[in-house]
Amino acid sequence: MPANLPPEYREAEKRYRQARTVAEKIEALEHMLAVMPHHKGTDHLRAELRSKIARLSEEGQRQQGGARANLYSVRKEGAGQVVVLGPPNVGKSQLVATLTGAPLRVASYPFTTQQPCPAMLPYENIRIQLVDLPPVVADGTPGWVRPLVRQADLLLLVVDLAGDPLADLDTLLGELTAMRVEPVARAAPAPPNAWIAQKAALVVGNKLDAPDAAEVYPLLVEACAERFPTLAVSATAGTGLEALRHELFRRLDIVRVYTRAPGQPVDRTRPFVLRRGETLEALAEAIHKGWRDRLRYAQVWGAGKFQGQRVSRYYTPEDEDVVELALEGQ
Repeated sequence: MPANLPPEYREAEKRYRQARTVAEKIEALEHMLAVMPHHKGTDHLRAELRSKIARLSEEGQRQQGGARANLYSVRKEGAGQVVVLGPPNVGKSQLVATLTGAPLRVASYPFTTQQPCPAMLPYENIRIQLVDLPPVVADGTPGWVRPLVRQADLLLLVVDLAGDPLADLDTLLGELTAMRVEPVARAAPAPPNAWIAQKAALVVGNKLDAPDAAEVYPLLVEACAERFPTLAVSATAGTGLEALRHELFRRLDIVRVYTRAPGQPVDRTRPFVLRRGETLEALAEAIHKGWRDRLRYAQVWGAGKFQGQRVSRYYTPEDEDVVELALEGQ
């Protein structure tokens, strides 16, 4: 073992040896990876820990049953994945159903949602994946929710303006802390093995059409000030839903890029979606595997640019740029 491992690593290693369940072992190993220094001397140990996590994950799936385990995983689709979290009866399933048109099970009694329910939200010429999750209760959130939350691009935290939205928010934040997730207004880049996962979050007060909701909402805004953006909506009346769609797109921090071949018209119905800050190299790879290495330069049409402006492969596109790539061999 490398001599320069920190005390936190040795504490996590001790927890791993004392762990009795697969979940406890994986959690300890993930912590060991997160606090381990990144240098050449730890490469072998890092690979060994990852192998252990992979073996334990397979063992956990065998214990649960492969088919059952697959019920609780959701493959990312669309321009971004948003998980929808909220305590019982805040109306999150109704909200997802109204936004997407998906036939989700909606009822007035709690715990209607028992497993992840993905649905696609159309926004202009892209689709955003919303994943409705079971209601969050203090110390009662299913363990399989954690990996879904940690893989998401954005958290939509739904609270009830007809009830006690501040108590709802406290419950959500407490459960997210237990999942080692820190909701923030804008997440900073972090290594995939980080012990605490920062996730961009948007707080939505639902049931704005309820009596006194308009007076309650400012209290929620004040509680979230400088921490999370907030919106007020009514899933049943449709109030605020267009603003919510736009804010989801904005908070995903993505850009739509259109491509064109020389002398051909631009197809604006099917843009490529990039993370804001990604370069034309990422676009070339998204279009065709191997094009990244062949990319020489590009011409760009967009707001605030010379039309057909020549740019390098390291150019960062803006939303709705039109790009014509020049490749080696063309």
